[in-house]
Amino acid sequence: MMSKCAGQISLTQQRLCNYPTVCFLLGISLAETTSGWTYGHSETTMNWTMARQWCQTSFTDMVVIQSQEENDYLVSQLPNRKKSPYYWIGITKTHKNETWTWIGNNSTWIGEHSWAPNEPNNNHSTEFCVEIYVNSYANRGKWNDEKCANSKYAVCYHAQCNSASCERGRCQETINSTTCLCEPGFKGDRCETAEQCPVLNQTDFRSGRMNCSHPTGLHSYNSTCEFRCDEGYKLIGEDQIRCNHSGQWTASIPVCTAVECPPLPQPENGYLSCSGGNQVFNTTCQFKCQLGHLMIGLSTVTCGVSGVWSGPRPIFVYYLKFKNMND
Repeated sequence: MMSKCAGQISLTQQRLCNYPTVCFLLGISLAETTSGWTYGHSETTMNWTMARQWCQTSFTDMVVIQSQEENDYLVSQLPNRKKSPYYWIGITKTHKNETWTWIGNNSTWIGEHSWAPNEPNNNHSTEFCVEIYVNSYANRGKWNDEKCANSKYAVCYHAQCNSASCERGRCQETINSTTCLCEPGFKGDRCETAEQCPVLNQTDFRSGRMNCSHPTGLHSYNSTCEFRCDEGYKLIGEDQIRCNHSGQWTASIPVCTAVECPPLPQPENGYLSCSGGNQVFNTTCQFKCQLGHLMIGLSTVTCGVSGVWSGPRPIFVYYLKFKNMND
């Protein structure tokens, strides 16, 4: 719908209508509110640089087209000027070997059928700006590269997106709507919620300490947990894990296992008994003699924090042999 600015309109729309321009909204009347952006165009022609300056003063910027649907809708709303049906749009480049780029968002979108036949041709070697045809011929809605110094009408937009539109994402405006494109790790209408990972509890990590930081919420995206084992235990697994953008921890919670000491075999001519089933940290082993033998060395050894016994294992000698050795 194309309409002169009139009637009951919002304050934003009223401000736009104070300029010498024709205003139109994407798909709804001026008396209604919209969550999409507002388009407008000039009533006089100007070069591309002046057209952009005029758009930035009167609106937000020169128009940026993001899809063929928007391109077609824009053309359907612009007046067909018989003498000069050409409008500047916000795609440009500064050198013939550069890629055509939209101002503002640096998008390089170009539709499959955006250009008119045999365009862009850089006919004058400095055709670095783009016009859109708005006429009743076959090229209606097509683009043509043109010298930026030539005069065309300006097409502008007024953005509805602002810095508060999306908490952790980019606000994208399309026909009659705005959408928040969330950063990885965030979701929600305004990208306000961080992805959450399964909750980790200290009770899940025995014989050690778990220290977590939560920059975006408890056990949420970018939360990190570090793990340290108690003295006499070693870590099996990653010592740090992070909650990723899909709500999964980068690794499983590690495990602390007791340090093992070298196994003590049953002594010849003696007996060995140890606390616990395995000879690991804090295990105590006691040695005893068989009848008729003497023990030389410590009767008790303990497995230490570094996996070393507190002393060498003793030896056992026959009593009579020991007596003869001392005669």
